[in-house]
Amino acid sequence: MIPFQPVDKDNSTYGRTPLDVFLAQVRSDPDFPACAEHVRAILALASDLNATIQKFAATIQRDVALTLRILRTANSSLYNRSNRPVLSLAHAASLLGLDALTHIAASSRFLEHYAKKSPGILELVTLSLLSANVSKQLASKTDARLTEEAYLAGMLANVGEIVFAYHRQEDYLKILAACDGKLMAEKVVTRQMVGFTFEEFGREVLLAFGLRGAPQMAVSSEPELLKSSAVEDPDSRIALAAKLANVIVGASQRCDEEEREKILNHWVSTYGGVFGVTLDMVPKLMERAIEEAQDNLRLLGVRPDKLKLSDRRVKEPLEDMLVRVEGGVDKQSVIALALEAILGTEMFERATYCEVNRNLESMDAVGVLGMDPDAARKLFASSVAFPKRPPLSFAVVMKQDLLVDLAHDVRFRESAFVKAVNPTVFAVLPVVVNRLLVGVLYADRSTACQTDGLLPRLGKIRDALSHALSLVR
Repeated sequence: MIPFQPVDKDNSTYGRTPLDVFLAQVRSDPDFPACAEHVRAILALASDLNATIQKFAATIQRDVALTLRILRTANSSLYNRSNRPVLSLAHAASLLGLDALTHIAASSRFLEHYAKKSPGILELVTLSLLSANVSKQLASKTDARLTEEAYLAGMLANVGEIVFAYHRQEDYLKILAACDGKLMAEKVVTRQMVGFTFEEFGREVLLAFGLRGAPQMAVSSEPELLKSSAVEDPDSRIALAAKLANVIVGASQRCDEEEREKILNHWVSTYGGVFGVTLDMVPKLMERAIEEAQDNLRLLGVRPDKLKLSDRRVKEPLEDMLVRVEGGVDKQSVIALALEAILGTEMFERATYCEVNRNLESMDAVGVLGMDPDAARKLFASSVAFPKRPPLSFAVVMKQDLLVDLAHDVRFRESAFVKAVNPTVFAVLPVVVNRLLVGVLYADRSTACQTDGLLPRLGKIRDALSHALSLVR
């Protein structure tokens, strides 16, 4: 038991709850208002009567992960009823509409912000991505128009836990240890140890972001109340989908078999009927959620095949999609798809596309996946990546493909670029359009791998990108 302390009325925390004190600490961190402002700016765009889909698309063009998420959604059977792939961000945006774009962008910005700044909460971010996809599936069973808002609500259902873990990592680890792997004990243990629950803190975080409605209800409302009004109130139905999705993912990914069965039996039997979901449908929900989250998981460095219940891969190679394009394409979208296709080989952890100027003297990293975009742009714009120096000169000057395993190939170990990037295996490929070198594809990984047959596969992706870029007007 914690001993009583003398009351200090001069102390700034006197008369304030532990939640009030922690909220003040979080709000004083420059990172928190910066992230909140970013999310609010995206949400404000949707409420701006003068905003257009084209204006919205222009604001996200250099964000490869977000571009991929939007293209993936637009190419799903829910939105794309034709046989032609959607390879234009503007086309994708027109199919989805401004509301869906807003929900996708706001949730993606939030998760990327915390995942990039604190690798220790990567598991929580992964759970949020899966919850978003399960929530979307649940909502679609009652009304397809609610899916993207359900995605946002599902992604933010454990927002309080994410932000708490980011700001108080030691306390968070103590809570996990005290729970001893029991998800059902989390709420009681958290209140005992810090004086409030993750849900109570999450409600305040969403208020700071300016997010109300279904996302707020998913965090703060009791499931029985949501169930009672779900038939007539779309917000209640979305919130219940998000809450149920969060429980399904948490139980499937974080619990032992005994607790998982107990939690899922109660929640699915009690609330699953609202969405026509039964217990035997849960594995399929999880498999599809993992499959649809692959773009974001790869960006975060999470191997989808390492997640429970998952042995699935992307069914259609993205380079095939690029080859089949006939028009209606924009440069940033096809670059994003090419980079994702490279990571889709499961042989590389990072990929970058750099534009090369006409004099072959400088490069600009216009597409980055798997590493911080700002760091990549600085690296490829620096003297160590001067395009006439090896190894990049093989692509820029000699127009040759290069795949190097530094464990066996010592040619470039002393180059400034290799020392700066520190890869174990890397590839460099020139991208030529109408006989002119326009860019360079770069990819690498930090560990050794089997490279046999890899260069021809990369060459196909590069050729598909060149073809698609030749159609850009």
